[in-house]
Amino acid sequence: MLCETKVILVVLKPSILFVTTRKTQLAEIVKTVVPIQTKYDCFFAENGEQAINLLATNKIDIVFSGLEIYLANGSNLIREIKNLFPESIRIAMVETFENQKIGEISQFIHQFIQYPFDIKLLENKIESTLKIKDLLGNQKIIQVINSLTTLPTLPEIYLKIEEEISKPDFSIQKISNLISKDPTLTAKILQIVNSAYFGLEREVTNINFAISYLGVNIIKSLVFYIQLFSTMRLSPERKKFLEKIWYHSLVVASTSYNLAKKYLPQKYQIESAYTAGVLHDIGKLVLLTIPTYPTNVEMIQEQKFLEEYEAEYEVFECNHAEIGGYLLGLWGFPHHIIEAVAFHHKPSSTFANEFSILTAVHLANCLFYMPKIDFQHLKSLGLEESLASIIDKYSVKFRLSFL
Repeated sequence: MLCETKVILVVLKPSILFVTTRKTQLAEIVKTVVPIQTKYDCFFAENGEQAINLLATNKIDIVFSGLEIYLANGSNLIREIKNLFPESIRIAMVETFENQKIGEISQFIHQFIQYPFDIKLLENKIESTLKIKDLLGNQKIIQVINSLTTLPTLPEIYLKIEEEISKPDFSIQKISNLISKDPTLTAKILQIVNSAYFGLEREVTNINFAISYLGVNIIKSLVFYIQLFSTMRLSPERKKFLEKIWYHSLVVASTSYNLAKKYLPQKYQIESAYTAGVLHDIGKLVLLTIPTYPTNVEMIQEQKFLEEYEAEYEVFECNHAEIGGYLLGLWGFPHHIIEAVAFHHKPSSTFANEFSILTAVHLANCLFYMPKIDFQHLKSLGLEESLASIIDKYSVKFRLSFL
């Protein structure tokens, strides 16, 4: 008699670890997460040693930790988690972004969340973080990110702007005051806003008007973009490559913005198109920390007649778009911006069936130097016939204006 063998599939739930040395806070967190424990395995630790033990014995996807938690050997817990368990996403719980400890250990943190948090905010943070892990689960990307000695970090002023925007009564004046404290940053933003990139009819002389006219999200993305580039420490030869990325990103951002104004109906989509455009090549900043890049990629391009992102696959088994999307996901950027960055070379791989921020960035990038356009994506949107007029309007206006 044959015995039937039953196969039982066990679906593992994502695992979340919360760490705080404050017992009252820990009790509040335990109470807060009760509604989501059917979806996630939640672990709790009240000191660094407990946290390390839980990480060693369980596959923890996300760690929420206080900033000032130290092990017996004096090491900061978040820093130690990066060294020992780099696959776990590290989210710091902070009550205010004024905490000076943020600057000290920000290079070891992927995201921040302000405490106290309500369950909906927490669940959204977890879901968006897990989604990008699924979207870009390529182990090669993770290896590249984890091989870095220092991780590019969210600028402190950007975090303060984020904090202000999250308030229900936030004011443009307060955001303007934050930016104006840095004269160099202010001057650089105004220089970009008044350049041909936006084509404004009148000169903008103060940040307050720039925010009112262009929107807080565009100015916020410029703050992020400028600060990130200013922190890069490179040799003169590699700085030339960085300058090309700077110029290219600004052109793509402005073209994405103008395409979005033509094809997308909502203001937040238009602003997001600019943000995605200005950040679409952020993965190249990560690759620039590798000594052999971009020489190794350029050599493969010439030998095999490949596009840049295809040659990157040959070398790293992933490309700058995917690396950039993954990094933005770790930082907690909205999913539509992550998607636009991660797939800006091949939007058809997302099976999108309507013009989106991703489409705008893809076209804007192609119009700059005309690499392979994803005609499959354009055909699915019914745009193949109007492509000629798009090229005529935007390639002439935006390419020639900045040469």
